[in-house]
Amino acid sequence: MTMYVYHADGHPVGFLFSSFIHDLEGTPLGRILGSHVYRLDGVYVGEFHKETVVAKPVLGNTRDIAPMAAPPRLQSPGISFSRRGLVNYGYPDVFHRLYDGAQELDGPTGLALAAE
Repeated sequence: MTMYVYHADGHPVGFLFSSFIHDLEGTPLGRILGSHVYRLDGVYVGEFHKETVVAKPVLGNTRDIAPMAAPPRLQSPGISFSRRGLVNYGYPDVFHRLYDGAQELDGPTGLALAAE
């Protein structure tokens, strides 16, 4: 059974295979180590919380890690239903940061996060 990754607003944006996160088309984007989420180039993205990738403050070490080889592209599992009635935990969704170069979109002002 597929474990989907959801946007904080409830729609599916990806899925897990082993410890890797793929988008809905099957493209590998990142990896989960513990609760920390990293892009394949090793850049820290955020935390995996309630089946979402969010910017959540953590007490542990969140430094970047060594780049890892991308797993093979997988067949799309198809879209899932949207989750309704989500609790707003107050953490901004950062799934978009898994795409190469997306980290820079947030910029020093954080405007992209404020708009979400």
